[in-house]
Amino acid sequence: MANRIGFKEFLKKLDKEEEVQLIVDANVIIAYRDKNHKDHETIREFFRDLTRDAQKILLFTTVTTKSEFLEYYRRKIITEAILAIYKRNREKQIVSDRVKQEIENQIRARNLRQNREIEKQEQFEKKLQAQSIDTTELDVEGFSIDANYFKDSEIKSIKKAFRARDVQEEIGWLKICSVMLVDRMHEYEKLLDEFCHYLTTRDEVSKTYFIKEDVEWRKATQICAETGMGFSDAMILNMANHTNIEHIVTLDFDLVYGGHVSAIHKTIVTPTDRLKNYKNILKGI
Repeated sequence: MANRIGFKEFLKKLDKEEEVQLIVDANVIIAYRDKNHKDHETIREFFRDLTRDAQKILLFTTVTTKSEFLEYYRRKIITEAILAIYKRNREKQIVSDRVKQEIENQIRARNLRQNREIEKQEQFEKKLQAQSIDTTELDVEGFSIDANYFKDSEIKSIKKAFRARDVQEEIGWLKICSVMLVDRMHEYEKLLDEFCHYLTTRDEVSKTYFIKEDVEWRKATQICAETGMGFSDAMILNMANHTNIEHIVTLDFDLVYGGHVSAIHKTIVTPTDRLKNYKNILKGI
């Protein structure tokens, strides 16, 4: 029997008298927090219904997920800061011509990437329409959720153009980090810490759900190799397999696919419409 279930079906099966424990993937937490994320409303609705229907909810995640979550927001905050500085520079010069040119180079690179994402999605939808497949509930997981933000390589290119410290009116990179990044990153970390427990035997709540105390980290490599899934996802499944927590909530096809092969005693919970779109791909595994 397939160990995957849609959001709607999961909520219908809830026992309102029992506590619900869920391991949540990074993409779920990001979608919950970022209103610009394409799945923001889907995840918000799921948690609204879950809060209404469940007596008590305990959410768990891993340090791998924490890394992905904070990296997403690092890139988001830095992108917004760089664009704000570039806009201010039009009124009063606060960056060198070299920095201005490098920011413009990376804005062009980002815009090209955004256009490619849009074209790819449009072509995919046309192909499905030609095959008489309904695109109103189209699963677009394959398209980037953060194409609006600079990639790490683009941020590094801009960073190299800046001086480290302020020089007269010219703002330095460390000032940008101090003003724009430091406090906000700590705020996002605090939000995550309050949102869920980390799957570690050092956490007072989490440790009661571990089947055994010692986590066999090498098993994540086997999980990765079994289906070719990303290693960070394999780490999530590996940690889940060391606990008696049954459900993993994700927006990631890799976890749905890999979970059926490498975490057969767990149930992967994902949006119902997305699961329908996976039907043919997942048939037979």
